[in-house]
Amino acid sequence: MKFNREKASFGRHETFPLRYGWLTKGFEAVKQNPAVFTQPEQAMVALGVGRNMVNAIQYWLQVTDVVAFHEGQGVPTPLGEALLGAAGDPYLEDEATLWIIHWLIAANAEQATGFYWFFNRFALPHFQYQEALQALGEFAAQELRVHRAQTTLKSDLSTLLRMYAPVAGRNDEHLDSPLAQLHLVEAEAGRGYRSPRVERSFFPPIALHFALAHRFAADPRQPALPIRVVLYGGDDWAAAGAVFRLNEQGLMNVLTQVMERYPHCYELRDTAGVHQLYRGEVIDPLEVLRTHYRSTAI
Repeated sequence: MKFNREKASFGRHETFPLRYGWLTKGFEAVKQNPAVFTQPEQAMVALGVGRNMVNAIQYWLQVTDVVAFHEGQGVPTPLGEALLGAAGDPYLEDEATLWIIHWLIAANAEQATGFYWFFNRFALPHFQYQEALQALGEFAAQELRVHRAQTTLKSDLSTLLRMYAPVAGRNDEHLDSPLAQLHLVEAEAGRGYRSPRVERSFFPPIALHFALAHRFAADPRQPALPIRVVLYGGDDWAAAGAVFRLNEQGLMNVLTQVMERYPHCYELRDTAGVHQLYRGEVIDPLEVLRTHYRSTAI
């Protein structure tokens, strides 16, 4: 989703990071009862959580686009079915699924603006909490040109850090976040946090394939993307290199694997001196997921 300064939002997660099981529980609950989130008491029983967590689960279902809501009624999306349905990966056993969920959150500039900002705009490889908070405040003031309460920005940043950066010795909800496994943000003892771009030699190529297919599908008139845009962004869309914290060598290594595995989907060309990634045949991101999970089914 492209960054739209008129539709930015912060702090809608009730300060609860995404937890293990939440997406699948919420997805299945909506399939059983589309109105479950309009019935707080029933939702609390169905999901086994408190009222505020019910709201948080509904938020994460929307942000990841696995459930769409209209006037309170939930409808599983085709993406949700491909990702979390019986033929997908409902128990998040495939590490690629976690990378794809991460992409869906960090690319959702409208509903998860703070997460979009952190992974696409905030480039410090080492930072203190206050540095990041100040940078987020400057982004809100300069880009959105509206006031955002400091408490709201703190809520977004604190939730993001608890979701991605486990702190050894702490026993709270961030330990239950599956995205901590990705090691995209790490706490440094007494020195704040680190979130550098690295090669990530074990990065699953299917996650980059999905992200590129998702990006091209969102703007089908775009036949090609400059590699620098895929790596760094700069066009208000999420950038795979930035979201996955890949350096240039890492991105090109994974892209090479993607093009070897899916030879008709992408092509690298130099056009007027610009290194560009061209889309080949039309790529349906949902079919990317379906094909992957069919090939990995036991």
